[in-house]
This record gives sequence, structure tokens and C-alpha cells, in this order.
Amino acid sequence: MIKTGDMKKYKRILVVALCILAAVYAIYHIARGMRPDAEFYAVRPYTAQDSQIFTGYIFREETVLTSYSGGMCNYHYYDGEKVPANCSVADVYRYGNEAVSSQIAEIKKQIEILRRSMSLGRLTEAEVEQKIELVSYEITKKQAAGDTAAADALGDELLVLMAKKDLLTADKNNYDAEIALLENRKATLASSLGNPTESVVTQTSGYFYSETDGYETIFTSDIIETLDFETFETLIHNAPQINSNAVGTLVTSTEWYYAVKTTEKDAEGFLTGTLYDCLFLDNSYTETIPMKLISKDMENGSALLIFYASSLPRDFDITRTQRIEAIRHAYDGYRIPSETVRAENGITYVYVFDNGTAEKREVSILWEQNGYYIISKTVESDSEMPDLKLNDLLIVNDTELYEGKFID
Repeated sequence: MIKTGDMKKYKRILVVALCILAAVYAIYHIARGMRPDAEFYAVRPYTAQDSQIFTGYIFREETVLTSYSGGMCNYHYYDGEKVPANCSVADVYRYGNEAVSSQIAEIKKQIEILRRSMSLGRLTEAEVEQKIELVSYEITKKQAAGDTAAADALGDELLVLMAKKDLLTADKNNYDAEIALLENRKATLASSLGNPTESVVTQTSGYFYSETDGYETIFTSDIIETLDFETFETLIHNAPQINSNAVGTLVTSTEWYYAVKTTEKDAEGFLTGTLYDCLFLDNSYTETIPMKLISKDMENGSALLIFYASSLPRDFDITRTQRIEAIRHAYDGYRIPSETVRAENGITYVYVFDNGTAEKREVSILWEQNGYYIISKTVESDSEMPDLKLNDLLIVNDTELYEGKFID
């Protein structure tokens, strides 16, 4: 028979034990509450571009078109238009009116914007809005950097996109009626100037541009075959040969070249004979142009690269000196945070959330970019570990993971 004193003693022991269990239980839940919830990263497809930015020079075949006497020009063609031989590209007025000239130039710009907007193809309204956002962002960046010339060039591209959006919003097929009205207005202004002093006529066919820079006879296609470091340095330090009576230039071939002197390090990975997608960063033409690297010379840590293009886009700005972003290589795979990757026994892997637990998945790294790894979609390995797959959920905020650990 248990005595009364012993019963009280047992009760006290039981109460203390229950208090300890309650405290442990409370501490456990407090600790669980303080531990951050698991964070996941969904695996999605991604294409990363390993690229290099260069500043170089355009070489091309062209003929400067001149008048016998200077004056105001009324152009019959727009920049980049194909012009046949024996065709008048401009009328010259020796005693032109500056106010009328400015109005004609403004109308010409409006027509060019409408024409270019119609050439953008079958873009949807959503696609155009996305392009507008991207170009607006680039303009803001260039303005902040003080690069007003590049910002102005992209400003014209923004106007083209906005005109394209208006066309889609109004459910119209073209701007033919608006262009016809502007052309009539331009013709009326031109007729107010009287009879032209002369008309400038082409001798051959080609692509017309109203701007000249004085380097038309210096940066020619003919010199490309013998271009070396010494010749390149001589060319870029030549003074332009300005012709005061120039009214424009006629590019007589769609083939042209881009030459740049850079460092051996920046030229690394570019292979002669390979085709690269090149984006001209300060150009109103915002698509990439495929260009083949036809020459790569090395000397004292420097490199001379020559790219070749076989086509001249209609809306491409042919300014002599331009920056390009040449895509050295494109990596197609998955992008994952670099801190999630682990290595063990020669195997690179990550942890994923799978039916409530942490499980290993093998990965093969292709490239690193801004705190992320680009990994291959498939892994060639003798390991029995499963590969990381599309839509897997990576565990990103737990440094004490092990296979089979419960995740909640």
C-alpha cells in the first residue's frame, strides 16, 4: 500500500516531468516559428549570351554625290532607299529659304517614321509595347550616361514603335493616306522655292544616304584585304576630306565591313570563319546583324578583328564609328542561383523539394553570369543521381540539407 507521503512525492515528480515536457514542447515550437520557411526556385528555360562590346569603324563601297554649286537640297529619296542609275536624288536651290527648308526636313522625318512603322512586320500590340518599354529604358540609361547622340537615335526608334502601336490600336493596315498628305505638303513647300538651280543625278544604282562624313574615300572596302595594325592606325588618324558641295552618298554594294582594334583578352573566343550576331548599340536599327569574322590578327597584346556583313538593312544608320555587342556564344539551358550548387566526389548537384523531402539532383554547369549558373538541360554522367529537370523546385535558403530531410 502506497503511503500518503509517497503519493504526494510521486505527484510532485509527475508535475515536474510534465512541466519539463511542456517547456521542451514550447521551445521546440518557438524554434520552429523562428526558423524561416523554406524558399524554392522553380527551374525554367533560359538563354544566356556571352558577349563583348567593341568600338570600331565601318568600311564600305560608296560614291559621294555632289552639286556644282551649294545650296538647299530637296531630297526625292529617303535614307537607305534603293536608287536606280540615271535618277535624280535631289534638287538644289542656291538661294533656299531656311524656314521652308526646316519644314521640309521635318515633314520628311514624319514620313520616314510612318514608312518604317509599316515595315515592322506582323508584330502584336503586346510585342510592340514590350519593345517600347525596352527602348524607353535604353534611352533613359543613355541620357543618364550623358550619351545624348545615342539617346536621340533611339528616340527616332521609339517614335517608329509608337506609330506602329497606333496603327495596331486603330486596326489600320497602313499609313498610305497620311503619307500622301505629307508628300503633297512637302511638294507644295518645295514649289514655293521656285525652279531648282540643278538636279543631282546618279550614275549608277545604289542605296542613298543624305549624310556624308568625309571618310568615303578613306574607309573603303578595297583596303580591307591589306588592312593591318599600321594601316588601321593611319586610317583612323586621317583627317576627313569634306566636300562642301556634297548632297549625299550612294552605297553601291550591300557588302560591308567592320574593323576594330581591341585587346587580346577581349578578342578571346572569337574564331575566324565563324558567324556572330552583332547588335549596333547606338543605332536606330535595333535588330542583330549576322557578321562573319574574316580576319583576326594579334600583336603585342592587341587584336585586330575584321567582321563582314553581306546585307545592309533598310533602316540601318551607316554612321562611320559605332559600338557593337558581338555575341561570342549563346548558352541554352536552365538558370539557377549559384549558391544552391554543391559538389561531392566529383559530382555537382543541387537539392530539390520532392514529396516533402530534400532530394539530390545532378547538374552540369555551362557558364556563370551575375550570381547564376547556366546549366545544361541534360547531364552526361555515370552517376546514378537523377538530373535536374524543368519545373523542379530548388531549395535555396537551407544550408543544412541532406538527402531525405523533411521540408515544411
